[in-house]
Amino acid sequence: MRANDHFSIPLKGLTDGTYRFEFEAAENFFKKYENSPVGKGKFDVEAELQKKSDHLELNFSITGKIATNCDRCTADIMLPVEGEHQLIVKYTMDEVTQEEEVWTITYDTNELVLDRAIHEFIILSMPIVKTFDCDLEMPRPCNDAVMDKLDEEVEIEDEPMNPFAEALKNIELN
Repeated sequence: MRANDHFSIPLKGLTDGTYRFEFEAAENFFKKYENSPVGKGKFDVEAELQKKSDHLELNFSITGKIATNCDRCTADIMLPVEGEHQLIVKYTMDEVTQEEEVWTITYDTNELVLDRAIHEFIILSMPIVKTFDCDLEMPRPCNDAVMDKLDEEVEIEDEPMNPFAEALKNIELN
């Protein structure tokens, strides 16, 4: 089943078993979220749903690229992003909730809207340090001028050692 225009799974009529859904998140998807750390990017999201009588298990596989600046050389790059995430949805007669990795829904819920969860999972999949092996990209996006400056050896003049540090060096610990 392919769902590109919306991010929901119809629940009515699903029997117990395993189902696969595919979603695509691109620029228009991220524009819906104010202050989203993702501006430009494209992600393929595969969701495997296991429907059981009392709950649903969703396993998400996320692959894609985000437009960002390299933390090493400051060049504009398309950073590869991958991630695996899980969401448990339990049926309840009480209050409907959407907490981090466990949601609750009522038995008469018609569809499961996943756009917020997919957005969060993409953000959680992004690496903290935004660098990658850009030598494999053609053309190579690296800013060589910045990389040359980083590679230059900086000579540090020998400074006299602090007398306290010198005294600590001579202490025997045994």
